[in-house]
Amino acid sequence: MKVKNLYIALIFIFAVFFACQDPLPIELVNKENPEEDYDVEVITPKPNTVVFTGYDSTGITSPIPVNSSVISLSGIKNTFYNKNVTVNKGYAEAVFYDTDQPIKTSSGIIIGYKTLLFGRVRFDDDSARVVPHRIFYRDGNVIKDTLVGVKHVLFYKKRIAPARSNFPYGKSVRFHFDFFGQMPFLTTIKVPQEISAKLKLTGTKKDKNLRAELSWNKIDGGEVEVIIGGLLEGRREIIPLLRLKSFKGNRIVIRNSLIQKIPFEKYDSVVFSVIRKFRASVNTIRLGDIYIASQSIHNILINIP
Repeated sequence: MKVKNLYIALIFIFAVFFACQDPLPIELVNKENPEEDYDVEVITPKPNTVVFTGYDSTGITSPIPVNSSVISLSGIKNTFYNKNVTVNKGYAEAVFYDTDQPIKTSSGIIIGYKTLLFGRVRFDDDSARVVPHRIFYRDGNVIKDTLVGVKHVLFYKKRIAPARSNFPYGKSVRFHFDFFGQMPFLTTIKVPQEISAKLKLTGTKKDKNLRAELSWNKIDGGEVEVIIGGLLEGRREIIPLLRLKSFKGNRIVIRNSLIQKIPFEKYDSVVFSVIRKFRASVNTIRLGDIYIASQSIHNILINIP
């Protein structure tokens, strides 16, 4: 798969936060070693049975939106470990759901909702574009691409208008929603500092001694978590597998006993995503319950040796 195609795929992997249901814990790692003292949660217990991963979010446990509106800012850094290539991207997004119009599979499973257009969005002084909002899901043995409405997007460092030159790491962004001339909704969104991660691999999966070390720049403010996902063989769809959180510092060791839980034979590559985020919820009369999130994400995609 070409770097360009992987880059496009990863950009849409980590776009928006969704609220989460209770995850499934699998183990607490070695509490005697601070670098192995963190919680591990299963995101996808049975990858072969997944209908809709929701892996365009970091609240991956529940891909179905449970809030009426989602506003997010995402600064994304994609590193291709085996190619020593890193690309950067960022965007701000607002999605307003019509919870009276669910999207269902042919078997009646709800996997999302249609979206609404009833106003204009600005982030600081920049107007967001109205673009088609699509979701991808599995219906039987078929992957479907469905248009469900529109969303508001502002791109950073992208050569289409409107665009801004730099993602606002460590700053506050003013969100403005204009109800087509009525009283606007205003709020301020705090953005975390940029996260920069490093990955070191030792051993091989064949010898069953593979070990990963992850570290990142330590900055106060914002919670940090790590998502491990698998890029499905021959496709651009990524299945989220594990979430690591509750770290004691800014460096962790992922032991072979944990890595061996990943069914490598099903995936072309594995993605380690280190995420620093802020999140909040607001209840409003017109927009309903709003989930607001900002995040700095460093994705590291590797071919496991």
